Amino acid sequence: MPKSNPKVTVTMPAYNASKYINEAIKSVLTQDYNSFELLILDDGSTDNTWDIIRQYRKDPCVRIYRNKKNSGVAKTRNKLVKLAKGKYISICDADDLMLLGNLKTLSKFLDTHPKIGVVYGNMLILNINNKNELTKRPYVAKTDYVAKWDLLERNSIVSHPGAMIRKEAISRAGGYDEALFYLDDLSLWLKLFEVTKFEYLKDGLYYIWRRHPQSLTRVVGPELKFVDRDRIKELAIDEERIKIKEEAIKRRYGFDFKFR
Repeated sequence: MPKSNPKVTVTMPAYNASKYINEAIKSVLTQDYNSFELLILDDGSTDNTWDIIRQYRKDPCVRIYRNKKNSGVAKTRNKLVKLAKGKYISICDADDLMLLGNLKTLSKFLDTHPKIGVVYGNMLILNINNKNELTKRPYVAKTDYVAKWDLLERNSIVSHPGAMIRKEAISRAGGYDEALFYLDDLSLWLKLFEVTKFEYLKDGLYYIWRRHPQSLTRVVGPELKFVDRDRIKELAIDEERIKIKEEAIKRRYGFDFKFR
């Protein structure tokens, strides 16, 4: 497999993902595709995530990095994009699974559609607990950007993990917003929508998103009760969502709009 000039770079930020990251890495390395690299960046994990990542350091497909301190997912994603050798960026989070055909299908689409900068398909959602047991019935998330007015209509616009993006489009969009605590992906999609075109492969299932109690990259504070942390996260996410959409409206239409 060529590593000096791979077409696709799979980016995998990781933080305290020891329960899941081994499966995530294997799901990428078993892809039916022959021109990719996997970049893994441990963002200052305090568990044994780094020990697991180091087991792959001799794999010719893998490059591994480590932040001494937790710097946040947006900054980590930007660093991975900067390090990427591929012209396409594929996103796989450390607690998820990439399904067979992801890299082959999405890269082929970008190869044959040069005006498209982002391509994505459906994802399977698995809600699990700390014992990796299902807590809800699995379902397929279908997010068609065409049905969402100007990408501002709904909260969930495009499936971020599992998508493939042209690296140059991310650069033109300004990358991930490192000032955001949670919704760096939403911010990126809105900026990308202003510089390139999207395509949704409605019939494809290319990714499994595992939602679990430790899904967020950073917690609010260990001294708070779980119910309090959940409520604080909910409020913080709402505030970021409003801020991101107000900024997008100002960029696109040139006037200040306040949702409340």
